[in-house]
Amino acid sequence: MADHIAVHRSGLTMPVVTPRFIDNAWRRGCDFINMDLEDSVPQHTKGYARTLIKDAITNVTKGGAEAFTRINHDLVLADLEGIIWPGLAKVNYPKAEYGEEIQLLDRIISRLEQERGIRPGTVEIGADIETSVGVANAYDIAAASPRVREFGGAGGYDMSRDLGVEMFVGFDQFVYGKGEVELAALALGLEPHTAPFTANTTGSVGDPDRAFREAEAARKCGFRVGGGLHPNVVEPQTRGFTPTQEEVDEAHQVLEQYRQLEVSGETWAETDGNIIDRYEAARARKLLAWSKLCAARDQEKAEAFARVEAAEA
Repeated sequence: MADHIAVHRSGLTMPVVTPRFIDNAWRRGCDFINMDLEDSVPQHTKGYARTLIKDAITNVTKGGAEAFTRINHDLVLADLEGIIWPGLAKVNYPKAEYGEEIQLLDRIISRLEQERGIRPGTVEIGADIETSVGVANAYDIAAASPRVREFGGAGGYDMSRDLGVEMFVGFDQFVYGKGEVELAALALGLEPHTAPFTANTTGSVGDPDRAFREAEAARKCGFRVGGGLHPNVVEPQTRGFTPTQEEVDEAHQVLEQYRQLEVSGETWAETDGNIIDRYEAARARKLLAWSKLCAARDQEKAEAFARVEAAEA
């Protein structure tokens, strides 16, 4: 699993050209806001859209969220010139297909960081896999730059069009591609950005119950990165990706039982029908570490939110 662990349980992607979305983004309680220059921005306003990012970074982050921007696949240089400013945490690059594309982004971002007083290596790259070519080259793409720290994709509208399959069906039409991308991430020690299949035959992007079920299932499969399009999914995703108090208590019990096991000289034991061994102890430590990171992130956002409200009172 990734050595660099960021807390990205919930996030919203929104067009940067829509003021009511950007102006209220800080109120949503997200771990990140992904400001879009791509699909949600009309072609004739793309030049204008990239000029909005610099000021929008300050706006969307004042409630504690991280600021991401999704650029256009075919407008890389112009978009990066417009968006790499202090406070930007990640550039999301759509339809990544070759490692050389990511290396080009890395070189341009490195130059802009130097020119604009940003600590080298600050801005991450999200290499989004949305085509069959991208799936085939997943390992090379993920390995192309140390700025790639989370890696996922191989689902969604663009992938469905590329494969020629229906988007909203009752089975996982993306299972193979998602598996390839997940394995590439794990092999490279990156944080996989994927989720187990949960049926969505209606196309709804704002169902809070489904958002919670998907986030909770993803976390239990070892995944920790969320995101969506509708404010209704933010709280359920945050909750679903955060260990419950019951799980935290159980993890502490596992570690206490394992300590007793070590004293006895035994390698494993069965307690109340559960196996206790070093593997379960490692799993418990991981859950507790993640729970601590989630609590710290929630506290960070709460403090940021309180500062804004106090300043505006």
